[in-house]
Amino acid sequence: MTKYFKYLALICLCLSSFYYTHKVALYVKEENPYYQNINNIKDSKTVSYIDSIIDNDYIIPGLSGKEVNINASLSNMQKYKTFNESLLVYNIVKPQISIEDNKDKIIIRGNQYKNKISIIFEEINHLSIYMSSLGYKTNLLLTEEKYDLSYEMINNSNNEITYHNIDKYLNKKKINKNLCYIKNNLKKLCLNKYLFKPSLIINHSNLSSNINKIQNGEIILIQKSLSLSELEILLNQINYQDLEIVPLSVLIKE
Repeated sequence: MTKYFKYLALICLCLSSFYYTHKVALYVKEENPYYQNINNIKDSKTVSYIDSIIDNDYIIPGLSGKEVNINASLSNMQKYKTFNESLLVYNIVKPQISIEDNKDKIIIRGNQYKNKISIIFEEINHLSIYMSSLGYKTNLLLTEEKYDLSYEMINNSNNEITYHNIDKYLNKKKINKNLCYIKNNLKKLCLNKYLFKPSLIINHSNLSSNINKIQNGEIILIQKSLSLSELEILLNQINYQDLEIVPLSVLIKE
């Protein structure tokens, strides 16, 4: 019995030692001027997340928030022996309603706060080549095994064998962004991918009626009937609105 009490006393001593060591370490940290400065500004640096918007089968991506990681930021500033806001470390805060948890929903456009749009071409043609020559990164729908790294490519084959062959290549090159255009793809081939459809389809016959509809977050599919001069008119309108053209994976990223 005496031996039992000795062990119990030793355990209690160890626990109390850990407790007081932790309290001392916490006190020292809280007295650190870097810690105090970080703690004073952390709330002002917090950015709230924005939830995705779901409307029946459709979804518009939200935006992640961020919050200061106090311990990592403190470690960073102690390393460089200076308090500087550029040394703050942040944790990303995922939206409660996220496209990551709703891959059965169809993305109909990007988030309106990004001031960005995406352009998709059905095939490599003089329009897509022109856009590439201007330095724009656009998206290209693939229906056969032809690849061009000037574009962000989207597997769009209806043939299951070809679809898997294209996917295999894209994965091997680590360029598969897991995007699936649901108009043509068999939905069973789109498992664990982001489903999307264009918010605007622009061609020769509807350019004049659609050009003034372009807004933040637009996903624009350009059909081959559009002429080069009409594409330039479209680009002028996009630039006039100060919208940045980005790949679809960037547009929908939270």
